Amino acid sequence: MRKNLLILAVIAIAVYLVGVESAKSRGKNYEDLRHQLERLWTSPDAKKSRKRMARNARKTIEKASKNLLGS
Repeated sequence: MRKNLLILAVIAIAVYLVGVESAKSRGKNYEDLRHQLERLWTSPDAKKSRKRMARNARKTIEKASKNLLGS
């Protein structure tokens, strides 16, 4: 599980860096990309989606633990 998270983190960082370099090569400031990411993160729809995903993950973990423990 930790290996998967590490791989996802590395991929996310690589994508960010490639995006920044791409924006710089087009003559845009990397701040534009940062502001777009910030707007996406603070968007009400994105917040709702993250909460929903967290709730579903908790339910899945609870189900899996019950199945594993045989309760």
